[in-house]
Amino acid sequence: MNKNSLLALGIGFIAGVGLTWSYFNAASSHPESVKSQPSYEKQQKLHTEQQSNEVLSNADSVVPEQVASIEPAEDTPTTNSETQMLDELPLEEQVTQLKQQLAEQKAALKSVLKKMRSPSDFEQILRDKFEKQTRDEEWAYRTEMALQDFLLTADLSIIPDVVSAKCKKTVCEFELAAPTDNDRFGNAQWRELNDKLMEQEFWQQFKSTTSTSSDSELKMLLSTEL
Repeated sequence: MNKNSLLALGIGFIAGVGLTWSYFNAASSHPESVKSQPSYEKQQKLHTEQQSNEVLSNADSVVPEQVASIEPAEDTPTTNSETQMLDELPLEEQVTQLKQQLAEQKAALKSVLKKMRSPSDFEQILRDKFEKQTRDEEWAYRTEMALQDFLLTADLSIIPDVVSAKCKKTVCEFELAAPTDNDRFGNAQWRELNDKLMEQEFWQQFKSTTSTSSDSELKMLLSTEL
């Protein structure tokens, strides 16, 4: 071989050795970098957990304060000016004013009930007929007394009072009221009265009836005609 060939061969050998050493050096250093990565991620995870724990601990210390801040205050009595003024009055004047307020409420309730019980068309027809008729004395008296006798002889749990019993020629108007000395009288007693009236012979002559009732009163219009 000539000198040029030997020189080229030497340079190639040296380059090959250098490349081989570089490869093994890079391969040996790569696992270290790979091995070091989990350690870094572990450190990052540990750091994140520490931050989370700090946040949670701070939250635990803040939440009770926030809960305490929204707890309702102790109940305080709420009284309006009228109640306060009433409490300051002597006992006798308080009783008088309470009675007056009760009477006003009863009057308002009675007015509302009156509006709710405005006469129906059929009731108005019977009312007009009753107003226009003249009295048949024999029939009217017999029918009025039949109602009175029924109330005296019927086996009623509580006997209502007769406010009025008026008959004309074919139409009668009866108004009954609960006894003033009996607080137990109510709708049950009116139903009992109605059921027993339906069994009476004098009552069966009526073909058309209309009525309005409450716990304290019962008003009826009845006609022997359809």
